[in-house]
Amino acid sequence: MKAALERLREELGMPELASLALLAVAIAFSLAVVKPLEARRAQLEQELENALRRPQLDGMTRVSAGAPGARLDAFYRFFERPEHADEWLAKLYGIATAQGIALRSADYRLGDTRQRLERYQITLPVSGSYTQIRAFLETALAEVPVLSLDQISFRRKATGETRVEADIVLTLHLPRR
Repeated sequence: MKAALERLREELGMPELASLALLAVAIAFSLAVVKPLEARRAQLEQELENALRRPQLDGMTRVSAGAPGARLDAFYRFFERPEHADEWLAKLYGIATAQGIALRSADYRLGDTRQRLERYQITLPVSGSYTQIRAFLETALAEVPVLSLDQISFRRKATGETRVEADIVLTLHLPRR
């Protein structure tokens, strides 16, 4: 076999052998990488097609624009989560701790309970850098889908000071149980 390779090298030359080697690498890459990715793409397209046919998509019901009652029901179903208020509050506290913000105190108020959604208004006086407070709010709003930011006010004791104090008003929207 070694003699055959030597003879092939002499007949073809180095540029042609390099081209053959490059062609072999391209074929191996296609078989090892491209083909599995194409199969995965086809699988994802099939899953997407199936998901679009189903009435349920990621826990949210797709409804037509002409059915206001169905749209309202879908809106209220969005808030039906297995977590309770205390679990959401614990998550909020954990997010604040992770961002380096100490929650010293908070004021909790339950809004009008005659509605289908209960609104727990949470007032948080916090202090930290603007970046910390902003990261806390971004993370909290992303991880607690039933939370809304109602109001925030910042104040700084001195012009050059990096720490700011903020009064944050959040509302936790939960279905009445």
